[in-house]
Amino acid sequence: MAENEKSVITGVIPKLVHCFLSGSLKFTLTPAEINELSWIGQEKLIKSTIHNPIFKKYPLRQDFCRLFIKKIIQYLEPYQEIHDDIFEFLCTQMKSKFDKDNLFYRHTIVNNDISNIITIKETNNMVVNGTTGMKTWEAAIILSDWILGNKELFHNKKVLELGSGVGFTGITLGKFCTPKSVMMTDCHIDVLKVLIENIAINFPKFEKKETSQCTCFRSEDKEIGVMMLDWNCIKDINDGQNPDIIIGADIVYDPSILQPLCNVLETFFKRNPNVQIYIASIIRNEETFSSFLNILGRINVAVEKHVPTECMYLKWDQEMPRCLLKINRN
Repeated sequence: MAENEKSVITGVIPKLVHCFLSGSLKFTLTPAEINELSWIGQEKLIKSTIHNPIFKKYPLRQDFCRLFIKKIIQYLEPYQEIHDDIFEFLCTQMKSKFDKDNLFYRHTIVNNDISNIITIKETNNMVVNGTTGMKTWEAAIILSDWILGNKELFHNKKVLELGSGVGFTGITLGKFCTPKSVMMTDCHIDVLKVLIENIAINFPKFEKKETSQCTCFRSEDKEIGVMMLDWNCIKDINDGQNPDIIIGADIVYDPSILQPLCNVLETFFKRNPNVQIYIASIIRNEETFSSFLNILGRINVAVEKHVPTECMYLKWDQEMPRCLLKINRN
């Protein structure tokens, strides 16, 4: 996206809109930016944040909203008269009781272009109802960023995602690349329900169709699907699933699932020896990650390691130990 296009974020108001919609408190304001936020400037900010239709329809978590507005007030109060709507919104948020287990929405802006937004319903909790799949993990953002920089790999390809969770990576691929299809999978029924909802949010013009095996969203040239896939029941994998590419993010974290995961990969290699596999991981435990590589070595595959070093289209934590694996049949 060209830097001079109107939708690219520049100036204090678009910067704050970016932080607000994406749920980030990592911003500072310079004296010049504070001066820009006069009463009129605040009205523009209010219109683009707390009165933004996307926020009204898909609200952020309440505790974040409170902290964001309080931080704005702390910057402005010594120098500017605070707009009535800002105080009113803060009071409303403080009166509302926040349930830490509630799902909320996060809006991720792609390539600093506020016309390109991914909206995901999720939670901040690591585990909900026995599953880790109800939040977007850092590896999903890293893999999505890499995908956005390698769109040509996915052109007109059938893509299968393992452990999709709430769907950030698969939705990013389906929304900003040109695959023939993306089949997103998980094994927890609550996760699948939220995943389907997130696809409906991000592909509102696609036609939804449900079958006994999957839920599909179709346009004239693309299909986004959701399917139950339990790695311990590979015999249940539909014979019609024969992807060109398999992706997965943060699916190498539990020693007990490594062998089942490799069994799934082996199943798809038998169907299509040319399938390409890309798995992004945050390395929390070196021993677990090494175990995964050792198991991969038993199924006759070639593994290439890549460490993403730079945020290109999406912002992610560059301090976390990370690795992107490319896996091919030898």
